[in-house]
This record gives sequence, structure tokens and C-alpha cells, in this order.
Amino acid sequence: MFISDTGQLPPSGGARDDALLDTRDLGLATLNSVLTAEVLAASTSGASGEADSSASLANVVVLPGNAAQVTASFVQAESQATCSGVSGSSEIVGLTFGGMTITVTGQPNQTVTLPGGATLIINEQTTTSNGTFRQIQVNALHLIVPGVAEVILSSAESDINCTGTARGPCQDFVTGGGWIVTTGTSHGNFGLNAGFKAGSLAPTVHLNYIDHASGMKVKATSITVYRPGPTPTSRHFAGSAAVDGVDGYGYSVDLADNGQPGKDADTFSITLSSNGRVVYQAGGTLEGGNIQLHKPCP
Repeated sequence: MFISDTGQLPPSGGARDDALLDTRDLGLATLNSVLTAEVLAASTSGASGEADSSASLANVVVLPGNAAQVTASFVQAESQATCSGVSGSSEIVGLTFGGMTITVTGQPNQTVTLPGGATLIINEQTTTSNGTFRQIQVNALHLIVPGVAEVILSSAESDINCTGTARGPCQDFVTGGGWIVTTGTSHGNFGLNAGFKAGSLAPTVHLNYIDHASGMKVKATSITVYRPGPTPTSRHFAGSAAVDGVDGYGYSVDLADNGQPGKDADTFSITLSSNGRVVYQAGGTLEGGNIQLHKPCP
């Protein structure tokens, strides 16, 4: 079963995205017994000799109550393929496995095994290079419990065939997932894809946001504005939203991609309004995650 999956791009490239506010919204008892997670976001794009993918989720619990239970407050994978090579990375925050706190090294294919054979592979990376074809797959977490389950969290895959690679049409859109501090130590988690897909004359949006101080859940239902912000790598977008399942709200988001990695660099802010009155505001520098602006060609 795939959850929040973009699918593969055609050979001509383009952009795809998918998002889900909460896995429990799917109403699948079998899934809930294996996995719960919030603010899922996935994106993939390919153009002008570069392919990029990312996937993220928050507040995940895998195999609840099992001896091999996995929990994490944030899980993200990113991958990139170009004609000069491939690269990938993962960010995992607050990871536990079998009741133990796990220190994430950041190195590819870090492996932890429990007595009984349950195995967790962290920042799993596999690459393929064959002539002009290059591919990388990054699984932020890969849990294998023999006879019980196999679960992959936040998987990103990018590939490119450099034979006759041509510069395609330039598109401007932004993707990201992560969290900010709202009040005290409470988090505001977000997952988003916004902007212009290949060949589109109008912007599209997936935006999910949860304020864990109040439990408020926000889901964008439309986008009416997408434009540059005050700096070359910032963007502003706005539209209509449902808050806790109730329509009739407006939202506006301002964000900036200030480099890699996004933690302690990128910024995100959100404002909600109702009947012309601001009812919620939060923003700041990312405490975790990443925002990526997919820029037009030079």
C-alpha cells in the first residue's frame, strides 16, 4: 500500500505532488493498526537536466504496541539526479525503535537490529548508474520485522537519462515539509506544494498545517495568488482553506528557501482569516525540515 504517492513522471518530465493531512482520515482500520502519521507531503519534478523528489511526514507511529515500535516527530527524504551525478539525504527527528532512543548519524544505510531480528535501516540509499542512466532512491526509514510487517517511511526517487537531454520549459513552484515553534515548545507542522506545474497557466496547491498547541488542522481548498516575495528565493501564496473541516477561511503563506539544509535557515509563516478578520498567525525559522524553490531557468 502506498500513501501520499506522486507516481512516476513521464520521460518528458514535469511535476507531480500529493499530500494528506492525517492517515487516520482515510478510515482504514488495518492501516491504523500498522501506521499513523500526520502532514504527509510528496513531490517530484524533472526538467532541464535535473530531477528532484522529496517526501516528508510528522508524528509517526509504526506498529503501535509492538516490541519493534518506531516513533519519530519528523521524517523527510530528498533525492536529486543530474547528468553529473546523484545525491540524497534524510532528516529524522525524535527517533525511537523498540523503546530505545536512536541517535541518527546522517550516514547512508545506518542499521539498528533488535533481539529477535527486527531491523531498522536509517537513510537507506541505493544508486544505479548504467551508461547515460543515473538513479537514486532514498528511504528515510525502512523497518523490517520478519513475519510481521515491512514499512518504508518517506521514500524519494530520482532518475535521469542524459542522452540528448534538452532544456525544457521553465516552471516556478515550491515544495516543503517541516515545522516551526508556535507557542512555548509547541510545534506547527506543515507540508506543501504550490505553484505552476508544467504546461499550466494557473497555480495549484496542496497545503496541510497542524498547530499542536491547539490541535487545529488546516487544509487549503484553493489558491488564488502565487507570486514572488521580497527576496529572489521567497514566495507568497494565498487562497481558501478549511479549518478543522469547516470551510470559509482564507489563508496566506509566506516562505523562503534560504539554502540547504532548511533547518535554522528557511522560513515559513501562515495567516488565517475569517470574515475579513485575522484569526491566527504563526511563523518563524524552520526548526526542522526543508523548503525548496524550484526556480525558472536562468
